[in-house]
Amino acid sequence: MTDRTEERLEQGLRSRADALTEAPLTLADVKATARTIRRRRRSAGAGVAAALVAAVLLPLGLGLGDGDDTAVVPAPQPAVAPAGWLTDGTVHLLDGTEVPLGGVSEVRAWAPLVEGYVAAGMRQGRPVVSFHDRGGALETTWPVSDAGSFVVDDDGRHVAWVLDTGEPVLLDGASGEIERLSSDGLGRRPRLVGITGSCPDECGVVLAGGSGSTYLVSRDGAVEPFLPGVPQVLALAPDDSLVAGLTGPAPDDIHACGGVWLASSGGSTEPAWEDCVDNLYRFSPDGRHVATSFAEGAGMRELRLKDAATGVLLHEMPIADALDRVVWADEQHVLVAVLRDGRWSVVRIGVDGQEEVLGRPLPPVPGDIAEVSSPYLLPTGP
Repeated sequence: MTDRTEERLEQGLRSRADALTEAPLTLADVKATARTIRRRRRSAGAGVAAALVAAVLLPLGLGLGDGDDTAVVPAPQPAVAPAGWLTDGTVHLLDGTEVPLGGVSEVRAWAPLVEGYVAAGMRQGRPVVSFHDRGGALETTWPVSDAGSFVVDDDGRHVAWVLDTGEPVLLDGASGEIERLSSDGLGRRPRLVGITGSCPDECGVVLAGGSGSTYLVSRDGAVEPFLPGVPQVLALAPDDSLVAGLTGPAPDDIHACGGVWLASSGGSTEPAWEDCVDNLYRFSPDGRHVATSFAEGAGMRELRLKDAATGVLLHEMPIADALDRVVWADEQHVLVAVLRDGRWSVVRIGVDGQEEVLGRPLPPVPGDIAEVSSPYLLPTGP
């Protein structure tokens, strides 16, 4: 971190001290916290690595019902292994392990981060991004503009979010080092899109500004238009060769037109395919597939798995009463929370059309379905 960056960071920390309910942070505090995180995570590395490998390699039904340990052939380990789901503040790993995330409430997003977890929720009445060790103990928190918003990179080692001041922040989960980035021209509440490039040296944060235009914020302080040939960027493929986005409203004025573009390192784009069906996109860890859905009003009810480069439909999930967050479990399967017949469950769906219920259906949901959210919170993917 340069002297100029250190000075800016310490000034920013002091400027927010009066708004915080805890003791004000200085740059020395941040460095001390980083050292503590590094020490804890070095000692915890072997145990969590084994837990994550087990979560990926054990059959996905193991520990959740009667399963045959030869029924599922494990796929190659994905860039980021979704650990399972969160209910009532506790992470439920696929091997049956439970990890309560301490010190925060109303968690709206979470993800594995190196040998621990990152979450977004509330602490002492304020929205924060929180960092936890592999046992779930709270390590530190930072202010955030939106209690449900952060992004992780494809390796699950870096996380970015937007401070309550509107400035984006990039944190290295392995070293604990944090860098505050420029917010010039982004507006007060920019929307996070993803982390692009190769961290820690050659990466940046992609955000949508107040006008809807997309920008790349680099670690050197530059803020530049990101792929201006795509009107509204929504998702990035892991190798940055493909991007998904929207071009505008569909002729029916209900759906949106969008698709996938080929992206070059020089910033040029070329349309790969487009349709006017969906407005949500998420790429698989290897970038070969994309999950798409349409969300408007009451939220998602449909899910389609497509070939990312051609848009060819591989599998379409039957319409459900409601769907919640979609995350790729590996290169061939997604996890999604599904509401059917008044009961929520977690379902694993493959591009081959096979579906498997993992999280057991919960008791029927009372009241209006449109006003009920999923009790299963899936992890935030890259």
